Amino acid sequence: MPKALLNPHMRLSFTAILALLTMGLRPAAGLPQCPPRDELLAKAEIVVEARVKSLSIGESGFLGTEDSPTRWIRADLEIKRVIKGKFPGKEATVYGAVYPPGPFGELTAMALSYGFDGHDTFEWELSRREIGDDVALFSMNACNYHKFPDGAVAPR
Repeated sequence: MPKALLNPHMRLSFTAILALLTMGLRPAAGLPQCPPRDELLAKAEIVVEARVKSLSIGESGFLGTEDSPTRWIRADLEIKRVIKGKFPGKEATVYGAVYPPGPFGELTAMALSYGFDGHDTFEWELSRREIGDDVALFSMNACNYHKFPDGAVAPR
């Protein structure tokens, strides 16, 4: 678009979007880093080999504080086998807030490769988070153990 058609706020927005695309979304330098993968695996209670059946971003419907994110990412997983711990189900749904960033690029790559046997499974820790009395969900935003195939790993 010609600069004459953009108001100052639109120019600022385009500049910010361009900067984010250039830098990529990653945690700020001041945020604590996750422990190494082997430590995460050692601490994990449940680890599964899974496939992403569906991946979506939308309004969660969860009620929270004014500062709580309302847009969440949802990944529906098909459990191929249990690697560590016990999990009786064959499916699990994992939720995450859009920020702080989780391994969304990798999950997207895995969702796109669903059905390409041998290339569509990954290891994932089912990390249970209590959100109320007798209510919990599997979270993807914590420092969870995960191991994706080499081709699915997004550059950092």
